[in-house]
Amino acid sequence: MAELSDFQKRRLENIKRNNDLLKKLNLNAASRQLKRDAGIDGHRQPKKKSIKKKEVKREPKEPKVPTRRSRRLMGELADGNTPSSLNEDQLFKQNREVEDLKKIKETPVIGDIKLSDLIKDEDENKLEARFVGYGNKNFSSGDFFKELQKYQKPPSDVQELQQKFDLQMYDIFQPNEIKLTQDRISAMFFHPSEDKKLIVGGDTTGHVGLWNVTDTDPQDQLVEPEITKFKLFTKNVGRIDVMPSDLSKILTASYDGILRSIDLNTLNSEEILTLENEYGEAVGISDYQFQTNDPHHILLTTLSGEFATFDVRSKPSNVSLRRLADKKIGSFSVNPRRPHEIATGSLDRTLKIWDLRKIVKNPEWSQFENCSSYHIVSIYDSRLSVSAVSYSPSGESLVCNGYDDTIRLFDVRHEPKEQLEPKITLKHNCQTGRWTSILKARFKPNTDVFAIANMSRAIDIYNSEGQQLAHLKTATVPAVVSWHPLQNWIVGGNSSGKAFLFTDNSGSS
Repeated sequence: MAELSDFQKRRLENIKRNNDLLKKLNLNAASRQLKRDAGIDGHRQPKKKSIKKKEVKREPKEPKVPTRRSRRLMGELADGNTPSSLNEDQLFKQNREVEDLKKIKETPVIGDIKLSDLIKDEDENKLEARFVGYGNKNFSSGDFFKELQKYQKPPSDVQELQQKFDLQMYDIFQPNEIKLTQDRISAMFFHPSEDKKLIVGGDTTGHVGLWNVTDTDPQDQLVEPEITKFKLFTKNVGRIDVMPSDLSKILTASYDGILRSIDLNTLNSEEILTLENEYGEAVGISDYQFQTNDPHHILLTTLSGEFATFDVRSKPSNVSLRRLADKKIGSFSVNPRRPHEIATGSLDRTLKIWDLRKIVKNPEWSQFENCSSYHIVSIYDSRLSVSAVSYSPSGESLVCNGYDDTIRLFDVRHEPKEQLEPKITLKHNCQTGRWTSILKARFKPNTDVFAIANMSRAIDIYNSEGQQLAHLKTATVPAVVSWHPLQNWIVGGNSSGKAFLFTDNSGSS
């Protein structure tokens, strides 16, 4: 017999020592007693004599009926009358109608349509007459970005800016009367027309509302705000803007992955793009902007962290997607000084500045294989997700805010360093929760001032040095804000689809 190794000898000694300890403690006997008490010992327990019970005949119970039932399930008509008989075919037909209606609600609008087809109770001629004038080009060149540069204001002192933005709330109609959309507002847009005010809103269920703002009191107490609503999508409206080359066309993008135009002259809605991945699945559009040096070139970001560019005149069937993040990009902005640079804010807790001239294959920071991206110029790491980024119109400042309850301003006059450092940090409550849309700081297109909603029910306005210029009080949180590009007018939308409009008394910028 082979000699035992040292390890095997120690093992046998341990077993012997443990057995001796068990005997001293008498645990084996206690264990057997516990098994007998629990009835799981090897010894059989004596069987108890079974007593046969007499069978008792029971009458079948009547099925319980709820005290309140819908008339449809009871087979009643709307007036309460009951048809003589409701057979299975009729019930099946009713259920099919309910299911079909649900499918219709969940199906996005496909192709080109006329908005009057979505609003059955509206007269087509009267509907078109509402928007006459908004389609007229207000700028001779037709290039909105070039005209904006002519309107840009030089920096003013704080006191002068505070006077300019001491705005008054629109009071011809109260905000609770201005029901712009059906559900929680997720996107707002102020049309650049100066003669008439047009405000467009989109909500979380795909409804779009157009509000023709009345500047004169109608006197009649029964008159309501002139709002036209229709359902274009089935998910969030992510962004609304206007075509820089044609102010009569409004563009709306949604989490359905669809980009559509609305022609204010004809009220036709044209499908510009349906964004899909390589598997044919819809890719939600989170944000889009026009390139400042090319009014026909659109840049967009997605809910899955991708980026794409295309010419709006080409109506492409598909576009090439490049990855800028592994998570949702909630916002991005184009640098007006260096149009090849864009800034993105993402759920991956970063603000990044990208150079679109340099393509990078299989970037190290991404977990996705075989993807392409762009060169990262600068990066700022945030403690929590970054909700919004916005360049000032002069291109000297970049603002971002996020769930770390801060607003951060960066100096970007020169090409930024690899690691961004904020020049100013402001404390700001951005904890919106699930029932309020995400707060996003937005620079005014013609002045270096930005606005952001306040969870204390207000709109706050700051200059690019972080000095507060105004605190416009509202009844509820106006989470989604939008500037008029040229005038000192601003609008905010809340979680009930209501709008808060603020203007200056003079009506001039």
